Amino acid sequence: MNLKPPTSKVELRIKCHKILDKDTLSKSDPRASVYEKDRSGQYRLVGKTETIQNQLNPEFKTPIVIDYRFEEIQNLKFEIHDVDKNDEDFIGDASCTLTSILSKPGQTVCLQLLTKHGKHAGSMTVIAEEIKNTLQTIKFNLIGKKFDKKDLFGAGCDPYVIISRKVPSTNTFVKIYESPVQKGTLNPVFSNIEMKLEDLCGGDMQREIKFEFYDWDRIGKHDYIGEFHTNAQELLQPNQAYNVINSHKQEKKSGYKNSGTVSVSDAVIEREYNFLEYIMGGCQMNLILGIDCTASNGDPSNPHSLHYKNAKGLNQYANAICSVGNVVVPYTTSPLIPVYGFGGIMPGQSEVSHCFPMTLNPSNTLCCGVNGVLDCYYDNISKIQLHGPTYFAPLINMAARYASQGQSQSNQKYTILMIITDGEILDAENTIDAIVKSSGLPLSIIIVGVGNADFTNMNILDGDDAVLQSGGVRAERDIVQFVAMRDFINRPNELAAEVLREIPTQFLSFMKKYKFRPNPPPPPPPVVLGAPPQYDNPITTTTNTGIDLSKGGSPSSGGVNLTKDDGSSSPSSIDLNKGSVVDITKGVSNVSLEKY
Repeated sequence: MNLKPPTSKVELRIKCHKILDKDTLSKSDPRASVYEKDRSGQYRLVGKTETIQNQLNPEFKTPIVIDYRFEEIQNLKFEIHDVDKNDEDFIGDASCTLTSILSKPGQTVCLQLLTKHGKHAGSMTVIAEEIKNTLQTIKFNLIGKKFDKKDLFGAGCDPYVIISRKVPSTNTFVKIYESPVQKGTLNPVFSNIEMKLEDLCGGDMQREIKFEFYDWDRIGKHDYIGEFHTNAQELLQPNQAYNVINSHKQEKKSGYKNSGTVSVSDAVIEREYNFLEYIMGGCQMNLILGIDCTASNGDPSNPHSLHYKNAKGLNQYANAICSVGNVVVPYTTSPLIPVYGFGGIMPGQSEVSHCFPMTLNPSNTLCCGVNGVLDCYYDNISKIQLHGPTYFAPLINMAARYASQGQSQSNQKYTILMIITDGEILDAENTIDAIVKSSGLPLSIIIVGVGNADFTNMNILDGDDAVLQSGGVRAERDIVQFVAMRDFINRPNELAAEVLREIPTQFLSFMKKYKFRPNPPPPPPPVVLGAPPQYDNPITTTTNTGIDLSKGGSPSSGGVNLTKDDGSSSPSSIDLNKGSVVDITKGVSNVSLEKY
């Protein structure tokens, strides 16, 4: 692991030409992936672009951001896949070093794509540019009027806009944005266009920006309407209006004026807050765990079971709990973590539950710290009748109810639901519906796949390639991250990094959407002269697996007694499949920890 800070950050923008067509009835739906070779000789994924439908000459708008280290040879591999709903077909790949791109004139290379058999599969152009973080976002609307009619029937036009910025070193343009299509109008309104200032102009307010307008067609090539050029500084000026010019028509028609006009409204630059500013301002991070209790995991007493307690080390479930929990819990204001099982039958019950407390105590779902979670899991997994099927929706709906409580500017919080599972879900439609409905809440969902099952369909839930939809409603934002545990065996730190990689982006997208600003950092506690020091690293005792046992345990293990100090009694039974849960948003503040 390289702890030395990078020389700088670089973005790579990719476009391809005449790639192989893998589809029979349509054209390939390409997506680019970039890998970097690590010191062990293995290629690690750096990032992926979006998927472009039916295109053999794709120009991807999503850049790949990579750390540039002057002192290292950074070997890169670019792969192009045809992405369909349930599978991916390899089209071709190409390799080069990051230095070879940066050292070329214009920081541009053209690479030949090759199939697995070494045959030509198309070409790829990669353009690199150093990132200048401006910490600013630009927002604006575009209002079009009297666009040229392109279609014989209907309103005559289905326009969309592509925004590109100029690369000064090559005098070419790179695509940075493509709008949704505005169906059936000659007067389109492209509202709420928003992007980082460095994406729009690289932080240079004078850099040339191109706005191109096209008429979308279901079949065949989209029709060019026209374009205009400007820069960020001009966009921000009041009452800006531009003629949309089609140069081909302009050359042929002496009386040609334009192919429409576009005015700019509500153009503003806003400061962009970072994740740490919210954390320092007191935003509370909460972790909820869901553990798969279906029969496919195997009998916990069998050494081949995924739930088997191995004296030599942690099983995959415990490994995921420790890897992620030890990163997230320090950001929480309370050590109490709600832990649920799903797909099993609780002791004394006869029906399968898809959201029940792993404590086996319906009035108390909480465990104290990561070690308390492990104690609870190991103590109780053998008491649960593993069954099935695998349903996620009840667990996600429960987490959504919890995340929806008490959010305000002064009381900011964000919830992370981590689901650990060994197989495919059987309620995909209900799960997608639950995710879409939760996408407007301060919630992220991490799914860790353990074992060797086929998790292909699980990637559908991860909205990296396409926005999830349910009943015609699109998810407001991507809130799901899926990671297969088998890709990180014996590398727990890398597992945590991959699992939590998208959390800051998802967190900021929520705060930005609902206009929550970071609160001022709270003052430090007063220093009392003569008082003994309060250490942040107390001496602990550990087992041979290295687990810290000094910070309490689960209610069931006898380590911690979680009782309400107001003397009120808890409900004797709660049907968690119907959504009743302990209100821990109110309970945390009045919970006492007493040894029994």
